[in-house]
Amino acid sequence: MIYFDYNATTPLCQVAKSAWLSSSDSFWYNTSSPYREAARARAQLEETRDRLASLLRIESERLVFNSGATEGNNTVFAAAAESAGPKAVVLVSSIEHPSVIASARKYFPEGVIEIPVGSHGVVDLELIEQRISLSQVALISVMAANNETGVLQPWQRIAGLCRGAGVPFHCDASQWFGKLDASLFDRCDYVTGCAHKFCGPKGIGFLATSKTASCPPLMLGGEQENGRRGGTENLPGVAAMVSSLEACDDLRKGSAEVQAELRTALESEISDRIPDTRIVGRESKRLWNTVSLIMPHSANGRWVSRLNGLGFAVSTGSACASGKAGPSHVLNAMGIGPEAAARSLRVSGGWETPECDWLALAQAMVKVHHELSSSDLPNGGAHVISV
Repeated sequence: MIYFDYNATTPLCQVAKSAWLSSSDSFWYNTSSPYREAARARAQLEETRDRLASLLRIESERLVFNSGATEGNNTVFAAAAESAGPKAVVLVSSIEHPSVIASARKYFPEGVIEIPVGSHGVVDLELIEQRISLSQVALISVMAANNETGVLQPWQRIAGLCRGAGVPFHCDASQWFGKLDASLFDRCDYVTGCAHKFCGPKGIGFLATSKTASCPPLMLGGEQENGRRGGTENLPGVAAMVSSLEACDDLRKGSAEVQAELRTALESEISDRIPDTRIVGRESKRLWNTVSLIMPHSANGRWVSRLNGLGFAVSTGSACASGKAGPSHVLNAMGIGPEAAARSLRVSGGWETPECDWLALAQAMVKVHHELSSSDLPNGGAHVISV
């Protein structure tokens, strides 16, 4: 099976697997226990924290290890609510991950202001500039890169605006880490990331905070992580996560442009051979690995099934929202109607996805196009719907 769903999750890379096994063998002790062996495990945890801090170019004490970005996102909104006034509001982009949107609505049930995006998938900076001066803004949350379309957001500019206005800024960078430069987030008050998006293990992630950001624990019952997250630290998971991010960062420095060219080649082939296919966010800066497509005919589930039968794994959108009813909220925010959204596919490759796999996927999609367009109409003609 040729895998093209890296934005959902990634295979565990060898360096992460080796780090996990080594840590499990040598540092399996509880890092909070009082004897020498546990102290060595604690030292290993802190050394690994220092390595991650070095990648992010922040101080080690700003890092909290947790179970992943979903927990981190929940923690951020719980922290904002704890210190907010009764009329506080939060600004959240309309294309955020479900864990951000759900957290915002839980902790600010009457105070969520949605930041719209244009048809190109980029948030409205003018609205942020207008709203940021309101005294009751408790938090602004805008992701770094969208998980469905790959469109990059102007999060660095937003971080600067928030810093100037004294408003805390949160950036869910789950899709950014492991693909683009990890060292740019020092001006954010809160940054969330998770290992399984960059070839690390599932169930481990981190929250980076500014020195002044409030971070009361969401997980209670222990004083781990300097009192900011209860629960015995997952040292093997942390070691694997940091090792995998280091490996991805090395690949980024030498391969990003090449990988972007492979994505572009796929887009060109599909555009040429499957008429009326729309590439979502094509006019915007995007992740090098991600292609969001609106196919000209047939429900996306049929495309996924046919492609899977040919040996390819692609997605219809966000894996975390795949069980919900209705079309993608991301595509809806971009002005794409439910009928077109029902024909959407997401293709996302990895650092080691070779050129031959990208080309093979394009050929398979052309094959499925001919099969489905013939089967959709009794006379065998193509059933094309403009987007």
